[in-house]
Amino acid sequence: MRTPHTRVWTGAVRTVGITGTLCLGLSTAAQPSHADTSASRPVAVINGDFALPAFPPGSVNWAAVQGWSVGSTAGSGTSSGVGRYAGAQSGHPDAKTALMLRFPLATYGFKQRLRGVRAGAQVTVTFDDSPGIAAACTPAAVADGQPYTVEGAGGPVSDRTTAPDPDKKLNTLGKGVWRTGQTYTFTASEHEPLLTFTSQVPANANANGNCGPMIADLRAVQTPPPVDKTIPKTALPPSQAFYGNDSRPVTEAVSHCNSAPGRCTFTPDKPYSYAYYEPAQVNSGTYINCTRNALTRTRPITVGATSYGDLPAAAGLPGSGTSTSNMAQQFTAGSATNPPWTTTATENVTEVLQPSEASWIETQAGRRRTEGWFTSNPTPADPNTEWRLYTVLDHPATELSDRVYQRTGPMTPSEKQRCTSDRPTASTPVGAGAPAGTNRSLR
Repeated sequence: MRTPHTRVWTGAVRTVGITGTLCLGLSTAAQPSHADTSASRPVAVINGDFALPAFPPGSVNWAAVQGWSVGSTAGSGTSSGVGRYAGAQSGHPDAKTALMLRFPLATYGFKQRLRGVRAGAQVTVTFDDSPGIAAACTPAAVADGQPYTVEGAGGPVSDRTTAPDPDKKLNTLGKGVWRTGQTYTFTASEHEPLLTFTSQVPANANANGNCGPMIADLRAVQTPPPVDKTIPKTALPPSQAFYGNDSRPVTEAVSHCNSAPGRCTFTPDKPYSYAYYEPAQVNSGTYINCTRNALTRTRPITVGATSYGDLPAAAGLPGSGTSTSNMAQQFTAGSATNPPWTTTATENVTEVLQPSEASWIETQAGRRRTEGWFTSNPTPADPNTEWRLYTVLDHPATELSDRVYQRTGPMTPSEKQRCTSDRPTASTPVGAGAPAGTNRSLR
């Protein structure tokens, strides 16, 4: 095992490849710090008070609830979906709009994808609940409370039951048995985890969907997972696409965003985007000095880097260098960087090698991992018709130079053995031990 001596060749900020001056030692400059991901932060729940679209007090409103979906189709909100009661009708202590869940079927699940929540985040959802207040509710339907479930992707299905109404006093608008501050906690198994509420009131007790449990004032907080810097560039997490609250193929999102320069906006997830040095790799061969003198030689070193990502080729990310796609322009504008997707450069390194030493070169590439979202700009703005595309790109860094290490160390036993081996020459079959003669005619 060699105990090497090292000289480090670090380049200036990279445009393409490596350039720079020889210096001693290894740079200990700290990487830029990012926001702490261990702290709890609010989740931007869309229309968590169920007030949009606005509607006047009166009868139950069956309009689609902005930002939420019923069943499996984004934006669905037909008359069979959910009902809403204005604050004056709901009986909520803070006059919040209340939403009534209906049939105990997955197709009537009331759901939303929680934007800004990553896989691995711990999410706590807080809401208020009450048994139904509709005139159609029978005493038996609400006497013991009304069951429903709440589920976040990656968490358990939580069975809940509202407060009871044994006196059947709620079949009048403006009444309610509200419990505030109900909570549900889960660890997200996917980006933008789906949160779903579903009534479990039996069909014979829900008055044809007109008597169900109510929820109001939904909000959430999350504790994001720590940044994982152990993932290699060749094993990046897969891209994901969503349309409203639906999961959709990545190719569809790319087709939409790439159709015009301003169709989507790229927003990097800054705590999870960072520059780094990848592990050093041996570049070219080992040079061994078997002579009795110090040697000085020039060695050409070629350093190249490529980019990684899993988006379809039509996205133009990583770029090919021949053209710039609309999505590449969106990426450049959002990340404020225009990385060289493929780099190559050759530098001449001067090696100084002492007798009985070995010399080799290691290179360490400066790279950047950029993680973020392409988000469409629908007109008019509507969260139920919004495209969102999550992706990760790993590319040569513009703010870090490559490092080239000239390494020297003692020879290994096998290298020493090779250096002490006899010089190859032809044998002398006759008279090998006789003194030299002067008879040249025998030659």
